Amino acid sequence: MTYRPTENGSFQILLLSDVHYACAAERLRGDYEARTINHPLLRVLLGAYRRHVWCKDPLSQNRYLTDFLAVATQADLCLGLGDYTCDSAFIGVADDAAMQSASICLNRLRNHFGDRFRGLIGDHDLGKQSLSGRVGGMRLESWQRCCGPLQLESVLHQPVGKVHLVGMNSSLLTLPACWMDFEADQRAAWLTLRDQHLQALKGILDGIPGDHRILFFMHDPTGLAMLLEHDWVRRCLPRLDGTWVGHLHSPWVFKASRWLSGMPRIRCMGNAVTKLSAALHQRHLWEPFKVRLVPAPGGIEIAPQGGYGDLRIDPEGKLPPNFCIRPLAGE
Repeated sequence: MTYRPTENGSFQILLLSDVHYACAAERLRGDYEARTINHPLLRVLLGAYRRHVWCKDPLSQNRYLTDFLAVATQADLCLGLGDYTCDSAFIGVADDAAMQSASICLNRLRNHFGDRFRGLIGDHDLGKQSLSGRVGGMRLESWQRCCGPLQLESVLHQPVGKVHLVGMNSSLLTLPACWMDFEADQRAAWLTLRDQHLQALKGILDGIPGDHRILFFMHDPTGLAMLLEHDWVRRCLPRLDGTWVGHLHSPWVFKASRWLSGMPRIRCMGNAVTKLSAALHQRHLWEPFKVRLVPAPGGIEIAPQGGYGDLRIDPEGKLPPNFCIRPLAGE
């Protein structure tokens, strides 16, 4: 793959995360999440949370991909950070409707950027339990479809002069914290995939020359605490110029995560709350990675400042990365 430098010699990367495209079959499912909750009061609370905090209609976000493609420049690279589908069946792209959503989204990106588009895998692409914790989870068939027909990457390495872009799969990194997300008979296979992923990452990082700079990319920053356990990662931190993540959807959530850093783990309110509180308990461990958030294109209801990331890097590695969030029309 050949990239052209911009006129001033910098290398431009557009970062897009959490598109959550919904094909017609997914849109027909309507209020899919509420149907997984039996308790009437919990359904009311979920509705209020959706209307006032997160996303009132998660199945109507397609316009943001259209807006992005209308303004996307001829950058050297467009990198997707995951979650190309709404995952309305909670099993990722193992569900045919979710697979169709992801395929449409990725095909539009590839038609626009050609081989200058590369995509990482998000948690919703593999499958994620509903908020009630009663439905869904990660599926090996979703993994196979992500790495096969969807041509997404679990590990990514792209040298740009003396700067190395290293992408990774946060869902595999966080497996020890989300064992309830996958079926017992698939547990051994997932752990094997995690071991292979870590070995691949180690091989990439160990092979980067000592005078070169490094940039990390992943979907969910929760995986950073697990990365920090490895000495071959810690050795790279002095040369790491930043980590770009998605998943949190809004700078407002990212700031709130700082306020809640160190909170105790909550184990009595379902798997989703357990995972979230565990991530916030270890939030301080993100600091050495110099984390920057790429928001969802539409943000969230309580803080609609969304958009996409515009990252400029110096291929000689002499200047720090220049990053900003560019809003979309109407944001």
